[in-house]
Amino acid sequence: MTDTSTSAASATTASLAPNTPRRFYRGGERILAFRGIDVAPDFDGFRPEDWIGSTARLFAEGGGGGTVLDDGVDLAQAFATDGAGWFGEAHVARFGGNPNLLTKLLDSGERLPVHSHPSREFAAAHLDCDNGKTEAWIVLVAEPGATVWVGFREGLSDAELEDLVDAQDDRLLAALNPITVTAGDAVLVPAGQPHAIGEGVLILELQEPTDFSVMLEHSRFGLELDHAFLGLERSLALQSVDHGPVSQARIDSLRRRWIDVEGAGPALPEEASAYFRAEVVRPMTGDVTVSAAYAAVVVVDGRGTFTSHDGTRDVRAGDVLLVPHSAGDVTVSGAVTLIRCMPPAP
Repeated sequence: MTDTSTSAASATTASLAPNTPRRFYRGGERILAFRGIDVAPDFDGFRPEDWIGSTARLFAEGGGGGTVLDDGVDLAQAFATDGAGWFGEAHVARFGGNPNLLTKLLDSGERLPVHSHPSREFAAAHLDCDNGKTEAWIVLVAEPGATVWVGFREGLSDAELEDLVDAQDDRLLAALNPITVTAGDAVLVPAGQPHAIGEGVLILELQEPTDFSVMLEHSRFGLELDHAFLGLERSLALQSVDHGPVSQARIDSLRRRWIDVEGAGPALPEEASAYFRAEVVRPMTGDVTVSAAYAAVVVVDGRGTFTSHDGTRDVRAGDVLLVPHSAGDVTVSGAVTLIRCMPPAP
């Protein structure tokens, strides 16, 4: 195996250790199991997210979340030093030295609250940010009967939505479309759609690089109202929420089976490509070579080799790599499945 590392001076493929800021909800054990790490005796049970290749920060809860490379260099500084090496000239011309992507592993140790994320337009108008938070869930592990929820089944008036938020009871979840998921499913969640993730799911999540969430359900999680509504007046924050209805046909259009990909192909519906790309690489009948791109690479199954201009390395399930554009085309070999998480094409 070739030993490669990343420094602020040069963009080079890096293996990433877990980056698990403390959150308000429980989880994290499945992340550690997936990454082949024992649960420490002092594990606090509130580390449900592994922020991969992150230059974003938590909106609340201490503001952490940024990735620090093994040599101690903050990832944002590494990007600033060699943006073209990390992202390629075309990306830099369109997006600057920002990855325009946040990738996570997320383990729901309990059901997450009903919440939504603002669109780019709302964020630009009210949060001084060009990014909203469209996201996608690539399901890696799901307990039997695991459920997620997306979008209101019936259309709600402003007053009806406010009444549900005031009540803070089970009617809010009951108003959403339930979706039973298994390992191999993928679901796109457009900005504005209220949603929740049920207990017992490990997902690989791609999203716009913000931590903006409107917590429609907040009392049972002990969230302060400034946190729940992004520091905005509640009535304004609720304007960012899609009031529905979301039909079954629309739900179907947001779903895909990523596990069915052989060779190389998209994990997500085409609609996602305006925000991010996820490419499954599975060399079922021989080596697979994919084009150069900045990517957070998560090995989701098996063992194999990963070869680029940076050398050849052995990889196995649970490995996470950050690969710069300058690493060139990548060849994947062996009985292995990995997913390349990438920004939108420049």
